Amino acid sequence: MQKRINYSLLLAAVIVVFSSSTATAIKLDENRIGAISQNCSIIRERLRRIESAGAKSRVYLGTQYESVYSGLMSNFSLRLMRNGIAKQDIADQQAAFESERERFRNDFIGYSQELQTLISMDCRNEPEKFYQQLELTRTKREDIAKSINRLNEIIAKHRKSILDIRADLAGNADE
Repeated sequence: MQKRINYSLLLAAVIVVFSSSTATAIKLDENRIGAISQNCSIIRERLRRIESAGAKSRVYLGTQYESVYSGLMSNFSLRLMRNGIAKQDIADQQAAFESERERFRNDFIGYSQELQTLISMDCRNEPEKFYQQLELTRTKREDIAKSINRLNEIIAKHRKSILDIRADLAGNADE
């Protein structure tokens, strides 16, 4: 009995953890199918918690990215233009960031829809379909992670560009 409970909790943890390491296909044997069916209500409850936490994260990240875009990138670019300093890489980074921010938004919407489908599925009676949907949802979540990484890379490049401009201006002021 204890072994079965531990196995069920382990399976539930695997299902709850959405990461690239778990995204590889796992063959569903009869034990796993049974565990999904038996623990359906627990799994769905944990998925609801993930959904809630994910929504909060999306709002937080969306706010932060908006702040970076409008509060830093746009304002800095405008200031450069007003001072007659044309930097194409700054404009390119700004455009790339806005494009990636839109992609992040769309990826998150797609993920949320797949997660909602997963939560609403009857995992008790259709564990195989549930698991297929779980795999699809994991893929969508990985898309979000990749988008976040790309946004962070753009921010890092932008920071470096700003520091380079600062160094150039400081060097010109010394002359």
